Amino acid sequence: MQETLQVGPFLLKTQWLVIILSALAGYFVVKYRLRRAGYPDKRMIETIENSLIIALMVWKFSLILFDPVSVVTNPLALLYFSGGEHGVWLAAVVVIFYFYYRLKKDQVSVWVYGDLLAAGFLAATAVYYMIDLVGNKQTVWVDGSEILIALLILLLFFWRSKEIGKPSVLNQVLLWFSLGQVFILFLNPLKQNDWWGFSQEQILYLSLAALCLSIDLVVEKKRLNKAKQD
Repeated sequence: MQETLQVGPFLLKTQWLVIILSALAGYFVVKYRLRRAGYPDKRMIETIENSLIIALMVWKFSLILFDPVSVVTNPLALLYFSGGEHGVWLAAVVVIFYFYYRLKKDQVSVWVYGDLLAAGFLAATAVYYMIDLVGNKQTVWVDGSEILIALLILLLFFWRSKEIGKPSVLNQVLLWFSLGQVFILFLNPLKQNDWWGFSQEQILYLSLAALCLSIDLVVEKKRLNKAKQD
């Protein structure tokens, strides 16, 4: 895949277009999930739209924060560069704080926004790796696995419940996503083994999966105890 595209007098990075298309896919899935669940509240749609704009703006202009010298010496750098991976993480943090502000203001459960963000993230992930698969044949197994796992978990999301914001469903989604990432990292030829053949990322995902499984077991135990008492 070409790294840049010529649009009139400007050069656009292909990565930007891929990220924007992925984000739009996530946005439309979120809107569909809200409509399917019968949520008529337009404030939630506005929050999702604003968060998408905020994330893109922070990611794009975070270059000012991470590389101010380049921006000062060459202001046009803002047209061609972004904050990269650091900008993505900064955008994620800013959006999380924005969601926290809105859920407090609108009195919406944190689980509802967690549900919507997870669904949007999975859809965006699937589209991102679909596009990458077309232009990068060297990572076909990794991209294909990412697409398959994201789509399967997204189907689990919609199949398990029409209700938005169920903690049990979110826990299951996080569990299977973490296990999927552990598997996918075995396909990465650049993986660095740190402990018993696992990389640091895999250990982190395994720890997250173990936590989700523990929560599942505790909740199930409480449910069975309550059923016996009744």
